[in-house]
Amino acid sequence: MARRAGVVAAFTLGSRVLGFARDAVLGHVFGAGEAQDAFVAAQTIPNVLRRLVGEGSLMIAFVPILAEEKARGGPEAMRRYTRAVLGLLIPLLFVMCALGMAFPEALVEAFAAGFTGERRTLAVDLTRVMMPYLFFISLTALASGALNVQGRFAAPAAAPILLNVAIILGAVVARSWFRVPIEAVAWGLVLGGVLQLALQVPYLKREGLLVAPSWEPRHPAVGLLARRMLPALFGVAVYQLNMIVIRQIASFLPEGQLSCYFWATRLQEFALGVFAVSISIAALPTMSEHAARGDRAAVLATFRRALRATNFITVPAMVALIVLAEPIVGVLFRHGNFTPEDGALTAALVQILGAALVPIGAVRVLVPTYYAVGDTRTPVWAATGSLVTTALAGWLLGDALQIHGLTLATMLAAAVQGVILAVLLRRRLRAALSGAPGAPVPARAPTTPAMTVVQHGLRCVVAVLPGALLAWFLAGRWTWFEGRNLLGAVVLGGLLVVVGGGYVALAKLLRVGEVDLLWGMIRRRLPGRR
Repeated sequence: MARRAGVVAAFTLGSRVLGFARDAVLGHVFGAGEAQDAFVAAQTIPNVLRRLVGEGSLMIAFVPILAEEKARGGPEAMRRYTRAVLGLLIPLLFVMCALGMAFPEALVEAFAAGFTGERRTLAVDLTRVMMPYLFFISLTALASGALNVQGRFAAPAAAPILLNVAIILGAVVARSWFRVPIEAVAWGLVLGGVLQLALQVPYLKREGLLVAPSWEPRHPAVGLLARRMLPALFGVAVYQLNMIVIRQIASFLPEGQLSCYFWATRLQEFALGVFAVSISIAALPTMSEHAARGDRAAVLATFRRALRATNFITVPAMVALIVLAEPIVGVLFRHGNFTPEDGALTAALVQILGAALVPIGAVRVLVPTYYAVGDTRTPVWAATGSLVTTALAGWLLGDALQIHGLTLATMLAAAVQGVILAVLLRRRLRAALSGAPGAPVPARAPTTPAMTVVQHGLRCVVAVLPGALLAWFLAGRWTWFEGRNLLGAVVLGGLLVVVGGGYVALAKLLRVGEVDLLWGMIRRRLPGRR
């Protein structure tokens, strides 16, 4: 699992670095104005739908069942199952894309009712352009899941690099070709979707999974997929409703605040995407394989290791985002049309979102654990609790604190979801795999998983604090919104080395096991080391 997560993290790191370049280019060219606000709202629409259909409910159910088909009937069973799923998915995607292109006004109203005038018109036009992205990225998600079950993680993880390159080319090269320059970025998004799908094709062919769709609605595994998808669809829908609630509330706030929130979430997603999501992507096929054999002890052990590995990254990332928010925002975004006021607001939002890294990282590991054992209902209840928290706290705090309050609401929602999932985990694992041939989960262990994870997390906090405090003190001696980006980048790099180096050294002294695991993986890749 560590090797798989390492592959995903390496390519995701490259993608996220390019993602920062993409966001910096968009901030430089368009600033935090109506064009960028319209693009953020319009981009959200196909992304939400793709997570409902592609990366969301379908993948949640598809990967574990494909692992079961592999264990039961080998490659031929996998191919037949994939053909049957494609036969249902492709027509559905065609219909959704056609409806979205025909009625973009209704989608903009649902996602950004506060938009008026030119900002609303632009959001409608961009939505119509970007809807085909839903088709290509959903098929890419299905291909990625199939490759992951086969232990192939490089191509799916590298695909977003092509998306970022296409968007950057649209903003830098093609914007002069359009009457409305931001439309070039929308077409770049669609091109990126095509390129991501094309990258998967040779790897699917190599694994024998490049198959034509077939109409087999009576395939037994398709019926199982539908039964598991329904609660998973509701659970993913609740999560996406969170996004809709956030966008709706933000659309009524002053111009530019939605864009600043978007850029702040990009920084939060960097830590989550490179490490927490990489670990969850690697863990889902592993846990699904254990669950297919009924090995409850192995499922639980994999979950514990995945959660510790996630904490090992998200704890220092959380502290770094809180204490170095201004340096990071100043270096990455403060140039062109991105003003000092935009930078100050974005940095404040980064600090709030940084505090949510640990609970969100835990949720990213907890949810796949439930799905691996076929429990798609419990995540629904947890996501519902998160939605209620977002709606109530968002309206109350958003009215008083504007975008700051809305961001606080998302942090509270993540904490509520994480607590619900963690409290119910052992009971749900025991119920989901009861009677299976694996080793039983003990009713009470001398040291519970929750206590082990808490102790591990506290050691990570103790390890990161000294370096973080020193970096915070040094950062306060520098002015970050004056436009000296190159020299500022050098100083920021030094501050991050202080935080990261101090953390690794102290974590080693405190016997945090992930340090040895990380060092062992590095040594095996050094020349002459095998």
